[in-house]
Amino acid sequence: MQNVMDQFAERIREYYENPLVPVARQFLYRSPPTLGELRRPPMVLLLGNHSSGKSSFVNHLLGSDIQKTGVAPTDDGFTIITHGPVETDLDGHAVASNPNLPYEGLRHFGDQLVSHVKLKLRPTEFLQGVTLVDSPGMIDEAKAESGRGFDFPGVIRWFAERADLVMIFFDPDKPGTTGETLRVFRESLGGIDHKLLIVLNKMDQFHSLHDFARAYGALCWNLGKVIPRKDLPMIYNTFVPLEGQPRGGLLMDDFDKAREDLVEEIHRAATRRMDNQITQMAAFAERLRLHACVIDEAAELYRASRQRAYGYLVLMTMLLGGGIFATGLLVALPALAAVVALVIVFFELVSLPRKRKRLVNDFDEIFEGLHDTEMLMRDQAEDLRLMWDEVRPRARDVATKRGLQSFERLSWTDRELLNGLIENDIPNLRAELYDALRDKAAGQSGALSGEPGPSSPKPLRTDPLPFEDDPYGNWTGSRRIGGEVG
Repeated sequence: MQNVMDQFAERIREYYENPLVPVARQFLYRSPPTLGELRRPPMVLLLGNHSSGKSSFVNHLLGSDIQKTGVAPTDDGFTIITHGPVETDLDGHAVASNPNLPYEGLRHFGDQLVSHVKLKLRPTEFLQGVTLVDSPGMIDEAKAESGRGFDFPGVIRWFAERADLVMIFFDPDKPGTTGETLRVFRESLGGIDHKLLIVLNKMDQFHSLHDFARAYGALCWNLGKVIPRKDLPMIYNTFVPLEGQPRGGLLMDDFDKAREDLVEEIHRAATRRMDNQITQMAAFAERLRLHACVIDEAAELYRASRQRAYGYLVLMTMLLGGGIFATGLLVALPALAAVVALVIVFFELVSLPRKRKRLVNDFDEIFEGLHDTEMLMRDQAEDLRLMWDEVRPRARDVATKRGLQSFERLSWTDRELLNGLIENDIPNLRAELYDALRDKAAGQSGALSGEPGPSSPKPLRTDPLPFEDDPYGNWTGSRRIGGEVG
């Protein structure tokens, strides 16, 4: 199975190298996954209100009190728990600065976040197949002036995009009612419904079916406000068995079975990993294309406007100069030259900057114009709008700070490579993964009956991606457009 995963990781890596990295560098889009992220083990992210039982569930999985537990909030940081031969704890700066670990991207959220990250290496058999990420308990709405000190929804989104499974815990006392929980659903978990497992925990605290029904109904009501679907996802009702903890008044058999199902889903995270990486690459490519095409169109409109302005200036200068020579008023030439210089200064310092600002402010209209056909198709319009809502802030920020005049034209070759990747290569890669996993399963079955299995693919390359990103997400290194290095 690992050979199959490595083979597809290599394919994904090559697609990032070309065309995604060159176009992303050209238009200053966000950094793609690092080599460490592509080679990471399966990862499960645990979210939930404080005192919802996340840490207790982690301790139950690992059979040891690795995480602190309690009724009050016990941890205000992210704890990454992974396998290691020796029990070791590392702080966030050691984790985020290690290029061999898949957490370099956390540096972009600042030192305040990095100081709230811990890595725990434990020689536990369960962790050989999966990495667990325990998050801070979510509380009532955190305000900017007295909040966590870092972009909490953004960090959750970062982990959720890279996780193969996202488990969200609720408890009977706060079934989805904290402001921060609802904010995370709205801002951080959109578009990753396929990874979500919702858990109503602490079933052993209910003393009657009536109490359970009220808590379950309240959770469904709150989820309905933040999950834009007609039908809510499945909710796992369970509890963590603790020594000496009395059981409630409900029959526990179904809740025990739900806990076993959750553990089984975690074991299946390995088979989800590569499909999730393909999905992550598809999302990156689609948003990159939208980001690049809108900026490219705005830059082209700006270049055309600038050319027209200077074309009119050259024409007027030639007409006036011709008139001066025809009338013999050569003494007026210095005055004409001064007027032309003043007009050029006005263009460069006043008129053209205003044009650039108007074009950036008109990004919504440019987006609508580029996708007018797709916007008429109801099944795609809403997805496109949601995607543009995600892309717009960075596109405007990059265009404003860098300036539309600094962007080179998106080449036809790069555009076709990007379109081909999104429309053909990624769907084909997903189909090949499905076939490979099916054939691998068949080969393993054949091996049990004495039949030969499939041959092993080539090993994964270990040289780094052809770029680096600094702590602020800016591109450095060689610049490659259309597959060429320049």
